[in-house]
Amino acid sequence: MERVVVIANPVASQFTGGSHRDVMAELAKTHDVEAVWPGSASEATVNAALAVQDGVSVVVAMGGDGLVHHVAQALIGTNTALGIVPAGTTNVVARLFGIPSRHTRAAKLIGRDVVALSTGTARLTVARGDTETAHHAVFACGLGLDAEVVRVADADPYRKYRFGSLHYARSALGVGLKSFPSVKPHIDFSAEGHEKRGTSALVQFRDVYTYFGRIALRFSDHLPDPMSVLVLERLKRRRIPNIFFSALLHHDLDQIEGFEVWRDVKSLMFRADPPVAAQADGENLGLVDAGTIEWVPHSLLVIAGARPPGRFSD
Repeated sequence: MERVVVIANPVASQFTGGSHRDVMAELAKTHDVEAVWPGSASEATVNAALAVQDGVSVVVAMGGDGLVHHVAQALIGTNTALGIVPAGTTNVVARLFGIPSRHTRAAKLIGRDVVALSTGTARLTVARGDTETAHHAVFACGLGLDAEVVRVADADPYRKYRFGSLHYARSALGVGLKSFPSVKPHIDFSAEGHEKRGTSALVQFRDVYTYFGRIALRFSDHLPDPMSVLVLERLKRRRIPNIFFSALLHHDLDQIEGFEVWRDVKSLMFRADPPVAAQADGENLGLVDAGTIEWVPHSLLVIAGARPPGRFSD
C-alpha cells in the first residue's frame, strides 16, 4: 500500500484526540499510515521534507491554515501531494479547494483513488539586510497593511485561537484606525508595465483574496491571470468605512479612491525604506527590505474536493 504521513497540530481549535483516531482509522483502510507530532511550525516543515525523501505519496496536514502553509513548503516542486484535514478556526485553504469540513469526510477524500490537482503558488523571495529567504503562499500574500494586521493578531494568540476571523477583523479595524493612516508611502513597487510608490500591496492568485475566514475580498471583476496586485498608496481614515463595507458586501476594491489594481502580473518587485511587514497565507514573515513575488505554475499537488467555479489549476 502507498504510504501516507499525517502531520497533526493538537492545539488547533477544532482538533480532538477522537477526531485524530477517526482519521488514522479511515486512512488505514487504504494506505500504510503514520502519525507525526511536530513540536513547532519549522519542525512540521522538516517532518514533511523527510516524508518526501522517504517517497511518501501524500502528506496530510491536520490542523489550521498555519500548519497547511508550513507543510506545503516542503512539498513544493515534488511528486508528494498535500492532503488536508481541516481542524483550525477558519480553514481557508480547505474551503478554497472544496475539502469537506468534517474530518471523517476529509479523510475519506484522501483515502480514495483521487488524482491530485496540480496548482500554482506564489513564491516570495524576501531580503532582510544581507539575509534572503524564500516562502511559498498557497492562497494569499501581502505587504504592508494586511501583513501588519497579521502581526497584531498574532500578538494575542488566545484571542486568535478563541475568536478566529472576528479577531482578525477587530485587529484590522484597530490597525486601520490607529497606526496605519500615519504611514507615508515608502515602498517602490514595479511589475510588467507598472510602477508606483505606496504603503501596501495585496497579491491575489485565487478567485478570492482572504485570510479573514468568510470575509472574501474582491479586487475587481477580473479573475487573476495569473496574479492581480492591489496597491494602496496611502490609507486615510475617512475611507475605512467604505473599505469595510465593500469587503463585507464583496464589492470590488478597485472602485475605492487610493486603490489601484494591476492585472495579469507574473512577477512583482518591491523595495522598502523603512522595512515593511510581509505575510504569506496569514503567516507573519517579519519586516523585509526588498524582494519579489512570482507566480510558480504547477508547483504543488493538492488532494482537492468538489471545487467552486474558477481557476485553481494552471
